[in-house]
Amino acid sequence: MFQVFKHPAINEELTVCGVPFGICRQDGVVRKVEGNYLSVDGCYETLYFLGMSTDSWQCSEWWGQTEVQYDASIRLFFGDRVGRIRLIFDDRTEELISVIFGVNAFNYNLFFRPKPHEGNLMSFGAPYDEPFKSDPHARKLLEGALVMTENTAEDAEKVTKWVFAYKPRADKRIIKIEWFKEEGKRADFVIGGITGVPAGETDTTGMPAVDQAFFLRKAWYKPVEALKRRIYQYLDEIPASVELLPMEGFDAPDIRFYNKDGLDLFTNVYRRNIMDMAYGKITDDGMTHTSSAMTANFGCYIGFGSYNISDSYGGHVWTRDIGRMLIEVISMGYFDRAIMAVDKLHELLYYPSVRFKIPHWKRVANLIAQNENDLFNEGNENDGHASIMMAIYSLYRKGGVGKDWLIANRDHLKAAADYYLWQEYHPVESNFNGILYSHSETSSQTFGGYDLYSNIISAIALELYARLFDVLEEGDYATDLRRLADKLRRGCAERFLMDHEKYGQVWTDTTDDCWTYEYKRFADLILSSDYLSLDMASADEALFEMMTRTFAAEREVYYSPYSGRQMGYGQGYLTGAVLMLDLVEEYTACVNASANLCYHHTDVPYVVPEGVILHGSGQYWFRNSDLGNAVQQAEIIKEARLMLGVDDFDPAALKIVPRLPATMTAMEAKGLPVITANGVRTVDYRYERSQKLPLWATDGHASYSASFTSDVNVSAVRFGPFVDKDITTNGEITCINKVQDYYYVYIRGDLS
Repeated sequence: MFQVFKHPAINEELTVCGVPFGICRQDGVVRKVEGNYLSVDGCYETLYFLGMSTDSWQCSEWWGQTEVQYDASIRLFFGDRVGRIRLIFDDRTEELISVIFGVNAFNYNLFFRPKPHEGNLMSFGAPYDEPFKSDPHARKLLEGALVMTENTAEDAEKVTKWVFAYKPRADKRIIKIEWFKEEGKRADFVIGGITGVPAGETDTTGMPAVDQAFFLRKAWYKPVEALKRRIYQYLDEIPASVELLPMEGFDAPDIRFYNKDGLDLFTNVYRRNIMDMAYGKITDDGMTHTSSAMTANFGCYIGFGSYNISDSYGGHVWTRDIGRMLIEVISMGYFDRAIMAVDKLHELLYYPSVRFKIPHWKRVANLIAQNENDLFNEGNENDGHASIMMAIYSLYRKGGVGKDWLIANRDHLKAAADYYLWQEYHPVESNFNGILYSHSETSSQTFGGYDLYSNIISAIALELYARLFDVLEEGDYATDLRRLADKLRRGCAERFLMDHEKYGQVWTDTTDDCWTYEYKRFADLILSSDYLSLDMASADEALFEMMTRTFAAEREVYYSPYSGRQMGYGQGYLTGAVLMLDLVEEYTACVNASANLCYHHTDVPYVVPEGVILHGSGQYWFRNSDLGNAVQQAEIIKEARLMLGVDDFDPAALKIVPRLPATMTAMEAKGLPVITANGVRTVDYRYERSQKLPLWATDGHASYSASFTSDVNVSAVRFGPFVDKDITTNGEITCINKVQDYYYVYIRGDLS
């Protein structure tokens, strides 16, 4: 019944799913047929193709610049064609068989656990087999879309995992079978062998088979669309409003956002993640964790939308992540948990380092290099070191600790700051050259490089520690820290300010490493909201104007409100920048995108993913890597703080600078901690589009009102945006400013 097609490398016959195939086994592993064709001669009822796994281990790119170059060739979605099989007849006609991911091709490396004998098959924590493993409906949808037969034998491997059956025209003689990859996709597919059932003979395998009409009328489309709707999140299935997410033991400030339909999606994103950050990223022993324990991981960085439950980076203390996370946890009043975390981090400041013996926080603070491949972890992670310093300063600024704590921890504080002075004084070892040299994702993590972000955040950390040493009455040391901070800023201006033909001087930064976007060029603006002001148009007009020009320049390079390849370094940085720049249309789009990208209709919704793989249409996406990755999580949750705009950077003059996205109608916070001249207090506050609350303003086109109840004196509330500068209010106007394209009125916060 069967005719096994021959090729020169065949050294064995293997029966799979009842069909014999000629295969090539080398070193105990079945290999794909090399080349791209087999010569045959005959008419056939059925052709069987063994293998049909995607050749590449990647279904999405491992970060990098491909998205900003509009290159989707690595990304693989169900329904994407990865190649074609051509049947050439003796009359110079052909039948083309599309090889479609999720139909007659599938990923082996990530969906299954490769066998030990298969060698170095890239799989990165596989199998990622959820939700198909635990959800019968999802499994049924996958089985309904695939038109291949799975080889379920224990010894099945990548090149023998599926059999695809195809029925060609049995009345035409085939002389050659060719196969080739899709030009626009890198996945490709493997064939391990081909067998035919000659015309006139009966196919008794009972195996499902398809014909040319199946592909011509796209009969695969409906079941694939159903599968996609189950696994991916579609934009048209984002709910207009949500029910409040119940959270056991919820003790964070109660922050809610509303739109015309009810509770806005961002509310649940905030609620789910702030609790995970406070209790999952800081455990009761004070240890910090880049990932929460046993969370969903969507195929590492290379997946296709399936996931498993794993520890991911739960055992790691990635310093860049931890510092950014702590700032947001501290901002929401979790002082006791932050103090525990800082105590542990001060221990890790002295953790052994192979390359630099001076105390410092390494890239992963609790790892020691085991071999040369780990040495990148032992380099100068200047941005991670600075991130933790900023968090420690925030703990003091927000009133979580006082001068007594600074005195008790003085030696740790000095050891952390000394790390930067050491680099300046030891340029041979540190490669300091007017600015810091970093081994980081922000520069070049393997061998290092110079970058803007690491230097700006380090300059800020030095400035903030100088403030702490002012409190400790060590003025000379504080002056030295400020001197180095100024030096770094001057060095950055010399190296990273470019003269743009249209916009004049703008910031730029290196993209030599793995972050997708250049949004880190906004570093000074993004970080200013952690220590300086939430009203940068007033607080630092020069910086505001510089960053406005820089954003205009960035828009010409790449700008998308959906920049979630990294949810923190991309989506969060971008959204933070446009919020601080008061770009209303942009921050409306970006905030909504931030919430949407955290949502899923079924599987582990609301938790911030490390990244998102967005289809080129912008209509659907799947999540990537671990949910709740600390730095990505922190930058998204920070958006809630920026929208509320409760600015306590001057304890004697609390300001409220709200930024309400155009799609929202109101926002409110209860129990929000603020630092005042009289210590830590809490504020209850609401801001909405109306004239109903005690303090209001209107220009006849738009109206806003605010209420706040506490024992805190609010010096001013900013209302807007308004299109008209002729503004009426029931309060005392202190000024009206035009920011970007809109007017804002500042009103004294006196509700009496």
